[in-house]
Amino acid sequence: MKWISLLCLKLCIITGSVQMDSNFTFTYDMAMQCKEHICQHGYNYEMFYLVDYADRKAVRSDPSIVFEMHIAILAASNGHILLSTVPKPDATDPVYEIVVGGGANKFTELRGNLKRNARASAKTVGILSTVNFRAFYIKITEDGLIQFGREGEILPIISYQDMNPLTVRYFSFAAWNGVEAKFLFDCPIPLANGSSVTPSSQAVEPKLTNSDRLRRTLLLNKDPYQPPRPKFTVNIGVKVTGITYDAFESKLSTAVSIVRKWTDDSMAWNPSKFNGTTYLTFRQGQIWSPTLSVFNSDTISMLDAKNQELIYMVNSGEATLHMQTTIQTWCFDYENTITKWPRDEYLCTIVLEPWELHDQIVLKQLDANSDAMKAFTVIDDVVQNGWDVSTHQYVVNSSAWNQIYTFDDNSTRLNDRYIINVSLKRRATSYNIVFYTPLLVLVTFVLLSFWSERLNMKRVWFYGCCTVVICMGLCNIDFLVPSHTVPTIMILYVAVLGGVLLALLVHVALMTSLAKRICKTTFIQNNLTSQWFRGLFCLPPLKVCQIYETVDECYTRPDDDDSGVMASRNGTIEEMQSDNKEYSESMEVAEVIDKLMFFIYSISFAIMLALHF
Repeated sequence: MKWISLLCLKLCIITGSVQMDSNFTFTYDMAMQCKEHICQHGYNYEMFYLVDYADRKAVRSDPSIVFEMHIAILAASNGHILLSTVPKPDATDPVYEIVVGGGANKFTELRGNLKRNARASAKTVGILSTVNFRAFYIKITEDGLIQFGREGEILPIISYQDMNPLTVRYFSFAAWNGVEAKFLFDCPIPLANGSSVTPSSQAVEPKLTNSDRLRRTLLLNKDPYQPPRPKFTVNIGVKVTGITYDAFESKLSTAVSIVRKWTDDSMAWNPSKFNGTTYLTFRQGQIWSPTLSVFNSDTISMLDAKNQELIYMVNSGEATLHMQTTIQTWCFDYENTITKWPRDEYLCTIVLEPWELHDQIVLKQLDANSDAMKAFTVIDDVVQNGWDVSTHQYVVNSSAWNQIYTFDDNSTRLNDRYIINVSLKRRATSYNIVFYTPLLVLVTFVLLSFWSERLNMKRVWFYGCCTVVICMGLCNIDFLVPSHTVPTIMILYVAVLGGVLLALLVHVALMTSLAKRICKTTFIQNNLTSQWFRGLFCLPPLKVCQIYETVDECYTRPDDDDSGVMASRNGTIEEMQSDNKEYSESMEVAEVIDKLMFFIYSISFAIMLALHF
């Protein structure tokens, strides 16, 4: 029974300690005792704080803990905490970097080096908030157990056993590009007896160069989200470096290089007072810069730069910012559904506008030959692809734009718009070979078929094969042609298919007994024996005799000589039947129809090809 009592006592002690940790909450009074650090310059550890190691040993909740920190974070995502042995560590120095709410506030990770070498990770969706401070703790024990967790929870979020633990001497904080984060640190550490102690750390003043001191002076009390003046002029230049067009989705993807120049008089300085410093560079987010968006984009958002370049500023306050990005816009011709694919052409428009609607920004176009545009010629290579591209750029002022697009709040939309008209023409050399060669071959063979042997099953099989080939081509072309447009090349193929089917139908009809009876009617006989009819269709002329004794000689063709007649008379019955078939009324009617269809088909195909091209 004694061991049962000891077990119950031990469980009570463990339960009591756990209950104390789980009941701990981060209160407003505790937050008031903390220090505050604000990160506005992206993923950059700027200010480091020195840890008083002796003081940290005195202020700890457990004797086995060598380092303990209680913090609170207010951010949308990406709260970065750096623990290191030296200030300003590089990528090779061992550190403890904790990323809270990384990947758009979806995971938390412990790293062994800056930006790499992940040690432990956990999925933590929504761990940070932009409304309320979220409190966390960091504990490092003597044996190298690193724990990071939420205040008031029993289990840590991530834990890692380091066999060679670091001695934490410095710590720092950072955020992410476009994210502003607030950190509360040096918060009271709860003790086992219910009291708390507050650690004290000192900010390490970095060694500043002349540029750093000038930059700190200019950024003092500077709001990076406030434009210098209510009405502001921005010079903008755009270079199109690559274009792709998806005809199925009617979406234009344009790779552009954008150069923006503006002058901020409040950022000007006298170089003589700062050891001759004539220019500075700033990270995006340190100072105000004009942000752009696309009016006719498929999404509503700011232009996201593919390259995080620095803002270059000279001592007069003139700033230059270069960015490369890709713009997705809609491009569809609602009036013309019949296109000349694969020789199709499109006229698209890209409208750039300032993201800040309430700022009055006046846009001016930079000259393509200006120094600001030429400076990035090496970077902004133009990519050649399957489109011939020509562009026309201009600025539309706010008054003219508001007349085009009327809003209920035009008084707040005082910005100019930058228009880029893009003309696209497909480079269709390979498409022309693939699609027009079979078409021309089919048309040629169909026309030649009208001069082949008439009233024969070989021609029927030929027309049938042409029909199958064209139908198979039309089925396969569906994968290449957008469904919301009708290309003229498809109209050409369908017209050829209709012509082949019509020729097939006429040829089969002429081989029937009904056609033979029709050919022996008086109307057909009169036309076949008339001189103008035979001359019109280039039929061999007939001799007309008035003497009964020479009737056999008169009703023969001029090219028939006596030897031929004698051979015919002396021939077999099969040869005589063959001659009668060759010069029968059905054969002459078929010859007339073939020549007529050849003429009509030739003119029709020529007109359709001329209209197509």
